[in-house]
Amino acid sequence: MAKLETNLSNKDKATIAVVLFVGVVFVFSWYAIRPAIMSIRALSDDIDQAKTVEIQSRGKVMSLTSAESVFDRVVSDLRDSTDDYYEVMTSSQIDRMATNYVLSFGLFPEALYITMPNGPVEETPYVYSSAADRQANMAVAAPTPTPDPLEDAVENVTNTVTSVVNGTDASATQVESLFVPYNQARDVATSTQFSGVQAADLTLVMTGSETACQTLIDDLCHKPSIRLVGFEWSRVEPINVVDEETGEVVRVESDTYRLRVDLRLYMTDVADYEALVSDAVEAAGAEG
Repeated sequence: MAKLETNLSNKDKATIAVVLFVGVVFVFSWYAIRPAIMSIRALSDDIDQAKTVEIQSRGKVMSLTSAESVFDRVVSDLRDSTDDYYEVMTSSQIDRMATNYVLSFGLFPEALYITMPNGPVEETPYVYSSAADRQANMAVAAPTPTPDPLEDAVENVTNTVTSVVNGTDASATQVESLFVPYNQARDVATSTQFSGVQAADLTLVMTGSETACQTLIDDLCHKPSIRLVGFEWSRVEPINVVDEETGEVVRVESDTYRLRVDLRLYMTDVADYEALVSDAVEAAGAEG
């Protein structure tokens, strides 16, 4: 058998052996180690994504709890602020109610003028009230830019999520309560056009005793659903009375007074939001 002979030196043989060894290591790493590394990276990405989803879910749960509390607070405040108002009525219903009201004081109604609303009332505070002072102070401070409460709340939540994803302490960031933008929105509100409250302007003319007229005015002043805009009264003109004995016509001063009052009657229909939400939840559960 012939012996294979080459002209390679020992150094060349060593070089070839090193190259072959590196190639074997490369092939082994490419087909054995690389898939494991890629799998570890994919698993790490999945873990990071799962952490993000977990943080978002926690935030949603926290927001849901806070939103439920804010919803209850808003519904309660809305009910308390409109509980004394009348339900929205037609002109005939207002006529009937006002007439019965005047008669209940022993007065005789002579005339009733009603101006029906064409939308939500735009009311301004009494010039010497605390609400007017607060509104004036807000108008003076208007040039100063006011931060958006909703944007601040979203930014705080975003910072919380980012801090957790980056491995920092999430408890160091305090998420702003939803009550904060709600309270700020109430404090900066300066218009009633979105309140849903309607106002009918009434003018009542009636006659009766001075005591009955004064009692009616006092009662109107204490009704939170009515704003007494103005009133005026005067003694009814003297009447002609025929003397039965002499047959002469005598002018007699009357003890009756004529009272005219201008008032604004507030009305609103507030939906039962709790029932609406409950029905929506039941409907969503039925579809699910």
